[in-house]
Amino acid sequence: MKTIGIDLWDGQLRQGGNAQTIMRPAVVPTIRRGIRDLFLENYPRFAPVCRTVEEPGIAIIAIDDKTARAAGVVKVLARVGRSVAAVAGRHDQCDLYLRGNDGLALRQFTVVLSPVQSWAPGAKAAQYRVIDLRTNDGMMDEDGRMLRGIRAEGPSILRCSGYTFFILALGDPTDYPQSATDAWDVMPERVYFDELEVCAGGSAAKLRLPRNDLRQSYIFRTQGPRETGVINHTACGVVGNERDLAGRLEIEGPNRRVILDVGHDALRDGVLLGRYGRCDASEALDDPSLSRVHALLVCENDKLLVIDTASYNGTRIIGEHRARVIELDRDVDLQIGKHTRMRWHWLG
Repeated sequence: MKTIGIDLWDGQLRQGGNAQTIMRPAVVPTIRRGIRDLFLENYPRFAPVCRTVEEPGIAIIAIDDKTARAAGVVKVLARVGRSVAAVAGRHDQCDLYLRGNDGLALRQFTVVLSPVQSWAPGAKAAQYRVIDLRTNDGMMDEDGRMLRGIRAEGPSILRCSGYTFFILALGDPTDYPQSATDAWDVMPERVYFDELEVCAGGSAAKLRLPRNDLRQSYIFRTQGPRETGVINHTACGVVGNERDLAGRLEIEGPNRRVILDVGHDALRDGVLLGRYGRCDASEALDDPSLSRVHALLVCENDKLLVIDTASYNGTRIIGEHRARVIELDRDVDLQIGKHTRMRWHWLG
């Protein structure tokens, strides 16, 4: 069953290969119009797409700040019992492929949509998380405050590298009236909170929001994948706190074997894997078929997930087809790229 729907506009045509890597920090152009104006001007384009969806999910709408025009929308539909993810960036394997600004990373962020309990009308809406993939500039909220990630259930507005992103709920076509002004007027106010560090599962899991509160969307700022030290020549290292170890990640490439001990907090924030220096153990991964940012290992809703971050050669359980999201509910061997195997072991 299809979980991702993609509409790309204004020349966002996939190139069939890697785009040039930009190593300098992104220069974010000044937005010529305010957030409200961007929404109103582009509403006639994305609203008809959103009205066609009657299943719970989210729409991620990208608006180019230079042209003030919608560049594309990705519809991510929730599923019962399993998470769904989408990736945005300048690489043509991304779901939301954006080529209007060279400052955008090849893989800028991933959005993880939590499972829902039911598709019945009136059921609880799906929560989602946006995770910056350890880019130079991260993201900003609509007031210009820096972010590395968020958790939310209602609408959110993010900015990064020359784009404004509206993340809106799907499932009820009446949420998208004909009038753009009416749609903006019923948009809940976004209320931002810092995630509680004392809550291992995230503060959003502890808050029970009233379902009849349509005037506020609660958004929790979170961390993203952490900066880690250089792995030594024995290709062993620790991601997070040695006193808080959750498990061990074993990666075996063509010529090297990498062992990473990962802490609970680091696992919640995400462990980024790939050949780039911004990834964990990148200097020890010697498989050229791995993408520069290949996969994210992250704990969501008490489930351990491997999310393929729009890699070129894919991530799969050995012997099966490539997948965007793989839940590690048992010991299983994964293949990343063409020649690298990976396995996770819980400790304790």
